[in-house]
Amino acid sequence: MSPQSKGRKRRKSGTRGRNEPPGPAAVVASMAQSAFRELESGGDALDAELYVSELFGAWWGQFHGAADPEVLLGEGLVAHAARRSRAGAVGLLRVIASVGTEPQREQAAAAADALVARGVDEPAWAAVLGTERISAAWSYGDVFGDQTSVLLIVERADRRHGVVVLVDHILGGIAKDAFVTDEPDGVLADLRELADATTDVREIAPAAAAALLVPAFAETDRLAQAGLEPPVDEEFTPSRALALARVRLLPAPRPVPAPVPLDAAARAGVVDEFLRSEEARDLPPGARGCAELLVEFGDAVDPARPLRVGPGLIDQFLDETLNDGPEITDDEFEALPATVRAWAEWAGRRAELPAAAMAELREAVDDMACSIGRPGDPVPMASDVADAYLAGLELDDVRPEDLPELLERRMFAAPTVGTRIGEEEFPFLDPSDPDDRGMLIEGEHPEYHEALADAGSETVDGVNPRLHITVHEIVANQLWDDEPPEVWQAAKRLSATGMDRHDVLHAIGEVLVEHLHGALAGQPVDLGRYVAQVDMLGRTEEARIVPLRRKR
Repeated sequence: MSPQSKGRKRRKSGTRGRNEPPGPAAVVASMAQSAFRELESGGDALDAELYVSELFGAWWGQFHGAADPEVLLGEGLVAHAARRSRAGAVGLLRVIASVGTEPQREQAAAAADALVARGVDEPAWAAVLGTERISAAWSYGDVFGDQTSVLLIVERADRRHGVVVLVDHILGGIAKDAFVTDEPDGVLADLRELADATTDVREIAPAAAAALLVPAFAETDRLAQAGLEPPVDEEFTPSRALALARVRLLPAPRPVPAPVPLDAAARAGVVDEFLRSEEARDLPPGARGCAELLVEFGDAVDPARPLRVGPGLIDQFLDETLNDGPEITDDEFEALPATVRAWAEWAGRRAELPAAAMAELREAVDDMACSIGRPGDPVPMASDVADAYLAGLELDDVRPEDLPELLERRMFAAPTVGTRIGEEEFPFLDPSDPDDRGMLIEGEHPEYHEALADAGSETVDGVNPRLHITVHEIVANQLWDDEPPEVWQAAKRLSATGMDRHDVLHAIGEVLVEHLHGALAGQPVDLGRYVAQVDMLGRTEEARIVPLRRKR
């Protein structure tokens, strides 16, 4: 059920202009009539709660001047329903008594009881409202502490269901997203499959869930009431009232003292500790200023854990520092890429992050550092990037329906336009140029950069880095040109099995290496046999990728 206005339009007498918007009383009356019909049309209690939650979401956070929409519209809806002797009015009041604000709940419960006492029937589904209980709570989140989600499993006679809430610690611990599911066991099964070295999935006590969710909703509401438009996801607004009603079933969290921010001496001590570390050795002169900014940012965003580090936190730091923060010096700007890399290494080691998390953090921060630029610096325009991926094509000969897959194929061959090789940044390389494409591929292999720069180096952990990069380049070129087309078809089949892009390239590259070895031994290249072997990839249960496996 969704709260759509179904009121009929009719001409009214009076002085109100034809284009003048209706007043609050007319809006309330229209919403109430739609709600009455909807709640009398069938469904169960959860359907009714979802409907009213979406209705309440239509005005949540819409403060205009001194008028509070929860009073003007929400309490107005209660008052209107209290004067209507019909089952839909009682049903609406019963649901508001469950999902409304505290004043709305008190007013709606009293009004519903009064209507029933006068002999007004109520929907059969209303009997289960108020009988729900939380049977389990699960949390899942990244080990960096950037985000945590909580699944509440709710038991009730009409329908078992669940509520999922995302808490974003980078954005001040707000409740950023929420949704309701009638398949909580399926959601839990999906969550358990996510558990790995970088994602923590575990059952938590109801009190622990409350400690996360109660302040998260409070912070989101505080921002909304202040007119600051909290950056919530699309599902949050229509689901908020019902999700918050389920959170109220949890035990009240114990008061927690507000974290004490670091004082100037403590901040300076952290900066000195970082600059003395092995990770910060040989940083350029502006590194101290960058480190001071990092400590200040962490203390402001997450004062309880000011030295926490994660991809999302670093991304937010760079965004605010380069766009909204205080002006930084030229030395600090030049030192910023190297400093954030060193900070991530130092803070990650200090937090004892697992190796897989460190690898993920390192890769993410490296990508961010490669794209650092001042707001006024020239950057590749979207049109430049699009032109690069469409280069060499006669667009008049390309059918519109074929364009998305063509771009997908070329972006699989070269997914980025910027990279870093050694200590040198390349913010924009043209993926349509074979030489630039080769540099992008080399940038994807930082473990070989030192060896590639040393003409005397032959292998790294038993792998010939030059041959490895060459194989990647040949496969990428075949994908870019779609020649032979069986290479892209094999790549799609392998990707569909869950294999990541790098391992897909390895699987194809292993077939290619067989033919390269033959060619180097003076044997003629059998292109038909190569195509036939590639065409078999992904059609068997597994693809052998060991010989070309990238060092992790």
